[in-house]
Amino acid sequence: MTESTEVTFLIGKAETSPVSAQLTLADMYENGYGIARDMGLAAQWYLQAAKQGSVPAQANIGSKYLNGSGIDRNFEKAMYWLRLAAGRNNANAIADIGWSFQEGLGVDKDINKAVQCYEKAAKLGHVSSKYNLGYIYANGLTGNTNQEEAFKNYLDAAKEGHQKAQLNIGLMCENGIGHKQDFIQAAEWYRKAADKNYDKAQFNLGRLYEQGEGVPRDYQSAIMWYERAADQGYYRAQYNLGLIFLNGKGVEKSIELAESYFLKASIRPYARATYQLGKMYLTEDVSQTKKDQACEYLLEAADLNYFPAQYMIGKLYLKGKTVQQDIDKAMEWINRAAIQGYQPAQYKLGIIYKEGMAVERNLCMAYAWLRIASIDENSAAVAACNEIRELMSAKELEISNDLYQELNEITGTETS
Repeated sequence: MTESTEVTFLIGKAETSPVSAQLTLADMYENGYGIARDMGLAAQWYLQAAKQGSVPAQANIGSKYLNGSGIDRNFEKAMYWLRLAAGRNNANAIADIGWSFQEGLGVDKDINKAVQCYEKAAKLGHVSSKYNLGYIYANGLTGNTNQEEAFKNYLDAAKEGHQKAQLNIGLMCENGIGHKQDFIQAAEWYRKAADKNYDKAQFNLGRLYEQGEGVPRDYQSAIMWYERAADQGYYRAQYNLGLIFLNGKGVEKSIELAESYFLKASIRPYARATYQLGKMYLTEDVSQTKKDQACEYLLEAADLNYFPAQYMIGKLYLKGKTVQQDIDKAMEWINRAAIQGYQPAQYKLGIIYKEGMAVERNLCMAYAWLRIASIDENSAAVAACNEIRELMSAKELEISNDLYQELNEITGTETS
């Protein structure tokens, strides 16, 4: 970009030391106002103004040294300039020092000192500090969570337009965290951030419209908000749109559109979308090429530790469907899903051992897995347990009980 006469004049003026011109040039280079954006030159002019005592420039150059923006990262120099500006009550500098303590950047990590800095900056009107305080309390970074305090700080930031704070207030209202559950308030806060094009808020607002919580159920509104988020590449919105078109919820069913959205979401990668592609290619009327790809997608989702995919690929190997039968691989995948608490896989293992399906019949193992699967009173698992118990000796029941206790520890299953 050719420098305008105005810019040339400003440079000449800045070189003769007027701080106002240096700050103006720094801002222009940083944001690309009427000139090619150049973070290096922005840092250079902020440094010149900082050396002449400009507090905003000191805060800016300190931040740039802290983050390595347009200048080599240097924590020692960052803290020097930030402390100078903080001593003059510059909220941005105080907040950056708080971030340094929170992350351990050039100083020893100290959450309590971070909180002190954020509280001081927040009193000076620094909105992001209010959000950071909310985050610290919500996530227990001080040692204990305090959701009520988190809600209070997020709300302060949200009222001043902080989009992430608005999203988090929406989530807390929706889930009754730090505040009574209120779907209407959740929808209102999501909408504030969604109207500013925040993709996660758009997704959550779409989800409320789809579920009819806090707003009337309206699939068209849900689709509209999902599409806005999906157009920005938000994978969860792409996935939900895929489900809507796959199942024809409020729209005409479209396998092509469902596939398109699942493919977009799977790029992340997103295991649920990849799983849906594999499942869809197995069950829908698609080309043989896609049917051949089904197992690849399921394996990809399984490798991402998605339990339903692990279970399904295990069943395919067990039956030799679309893949060559491989009992070892079948048991490996079903076991992986079962051990991580996926109840259908636990039930399937019980039946495999009960019936001796491709493995040696083992009533002790069958009974142990079916007891695990029946924790939530799964009727089929309970019935199978009762049937097997009638066939077992006292010794077998004792062995099975030991296996059951071992599996409880492995799966983390809660028992009464």
